[in-house]
Order: sequence, then C-alpha cells, then structure tokens
Amino acid sequence: MKNFIVVIPAYNPMDELLSYVQDLLDNNVYAVVVINDGSEEKYATLFEEITKLNRTVVLTHEVNMGKGMGLKTAFKYIMDNHSNIDSVVTADSDGQHLVSDVVNVGETMVNSSADYILGTRNFTQSGVPFRSRIGNWFTSLIFALFYQYKVRDTQTGLRAFKETQLGQLIDVSGNRFEYEINMLIMIAKKKYSVKSVEITTVYHEDHTSHYSTIRDSVLIGRQMIKGLFISK
Repeated sequence: MKNFIVVIPAYNPMDELLSYVQDLLDNNVYAVVVINDGSEEKYATLFEEITKLNRTVVLTHEVNMGKGMGLKTAFKYIMDNHSNIDSVVTADSDGQHLVSDVVNVGETMVNSSADYILGTRNFTQSGVPFRSRIGNWFTSLIFALFYQYKVRDTQTGLRAFKETQLGQLIDVSGNRFEYEINMLIMIAKKKYSVKSVEITTVYHEDHTSHYSTIRDSVLIGRQMIKGLFISK
C-alpha cells in the first residue's frame, strides 16, 4: 500500500469521477477523500456510489463553500483519522490530472526530502487553451516579482506534502481559488523547499471549468498583493 492519501474537492464533477477514484485505489493509494462541496442534487447518486468503494470517504458541504474550504475540511479529517500516513496529495475532479501523475507525485513526495511537490503542467505544448496559458504566465510572473520565488505553475491543483504540514495548511487564509495561491505565499515566506514534477497537460472541451480566467486571476493577483503585508 502506498503511504499517501489523495484528496479530491468536487463541485458538480464529471461522471468519470467514480472510475477515477477506483483507478487510484487500484494503484494502491492508502485512501481517497472526496469532498462534495455543495454539488447539485443530480450528483447525489454519483457520490453515493463513491462512498461504496473501499478505503474511500465522501465529506459533504451542504452548500458550496469553495475549493479552499473543501481542502481544509479534508485536511482536518485526515489529521483526526489518519495521522499515521506519510503524505497527502491534492488532485482536481475535472479529469485534468492523470492517475499515473497523481501516483507519481505522491510517491515522489514520500521518497523526497523536499517540503512540497508541485505537479507542473507544460504550457508550451500545443492544444493548451490561450486563457490557461496567459493566466498562468501572468500569475507566475507576478509571484516571482513579489516573492523572489519561481513557481512554473502557480495554479496547479496537483500538490503533495507531508501529513505534518496539515495543521499549518488549515491555518492558511482563503476559502476558494485564492487559497492555493495563499498556500504558495506561505511556502515562499517560510522558504520551504519545492520540487516540480512535470505532468501531462489535459483539457476536456466538453466540461466547463469552475475557474474564471479574468475574475480569478484578478482575485489571485489581489491575494499576492495582500500577502506582501502578512508577516508569515
């Protein structure tokens, strides 16, 4: 059994989430924690089927509270119930992270001396939507200018860290997409070591992302400015 747990926050997820979780279990991850973050009623059956899988738990928010809050809910659950595991991996529910990449990032974390592992997408390859390319370029550039810390993919949801980091990550501010940039700000300010692992860039044209390039890039930029005035 691989000594890490995979956390998947989900809001109106793809139907393939069930088979995705099963594939992770088939690859011997220790457990999978899925957060139903106030999804519409029509997704209830999907989440019910996921709860029937071994080594899987579904945590439910009755209303949508945001990705950051979903991650924090999962982190607290793991601290309370699985303090024996080595590492935690966060992955998205929209099919953008291949199971093989999730497993590779998790295994790299377990065997690495780095504090954090980031699954990094290659935005130069063909087929990457312009909105994703420009959004990541903007936030990566601003992050490097503000924090003197180079992160090639500031918006990756595929991340890994030791279980001992969970308490600190719960204290990071932000309930929605801004939470993940605040996590990077915390990492940069505390000078934690980060290792990037290149992952396959996958986009599904038939599935609408809950991320808005303009709105959320502005929000992320605002968070980076605010982060300059936070002491830790």
